Amino acid sequence: MKPFVLALTFCASSLASTMVFACSKPAAKPEIPDAATVVTAQMVKANNDVKAYVKAVQDYVGCAGLSRAEEKKEMEELQKFAEDFNQVVRAYKARSAG
Repeated sequence: MKPFVLALTFCASSLASTMVFACSKPAAKPEIPDAATVVTAQMVKANNDVKAYVKAVQDYVGCAGLSRAEEKKEMEELQKFAEDFNQVVRAYKARSAG
């Protein structure tokens, strides 16, 4: 019985720590490259980093239990960040096509 209780305790603590980790705010925004000098490999990496960051923030907002005002602020900041990146993507595509 003791091994079962220990295993159950371990599983519960692992699950709890995973839930806390999964609901922590992403540490830092990924760097947005300079559209005038960026190469394809850097754009691909930046795109993947931005997508992962957006997903992490959305997951955080969904599980953090923020107030409506805090949630709105987080989403507005995320939208601004995504738009800044999209401007770089458009400039990169225009530069690459020309």
